[in-house]
Amino acid sequence: MKHKVLAYITRNENAQLLVFDHQDFPEAGAQVPAGTVEDGEAVDVALWREVEEESGLKREQLQLAQKLAEVESQEWPTVRHVFHLVARENLPETWTHHVHGAGEDKGLVFVYHWETLPLKIELTNNQGQWLAQIQKGLK
Repeated sequence: MKHKVLAYITRNENAQLLVFDHQDFPEAGAQVPAGTVEDGEAVDVALWREVEEESGLKREQLQLAQKLAEVESQEWPTVRHVFHLVARENLPETWTHHVHGAGEDKGLVFVYHWETLPLKIELTNNQGQWLAQIQKGLK
């Protein structure tokens, strides 16, 4: 069974969520950093690796707030590990990142920006289904 990680990265007391669009494939829709845990890799190591590969953000720029979910998919033979990370410092309003690493996203260009919670857009692939756990504390 494959394991996957998904990272909700927030700032401003969880009122904004970091999302990205594919520069060359806008039809892919808005997403958050996510990816596959490699064979023999610990889930937490995969989380930080995927965040850095897909966004350029380093572990020291973020703080782990909590693990929100560990869900086995009924449709696919996967387990998804969902995390909430909080930005430790002021990050840019927008930036473009060329994905590195050895995964299937290598070479893609992601354009990052912040969206206010609750979202007025829909995240692709049902990635938004755990956001309510973060938004509970918002007024």
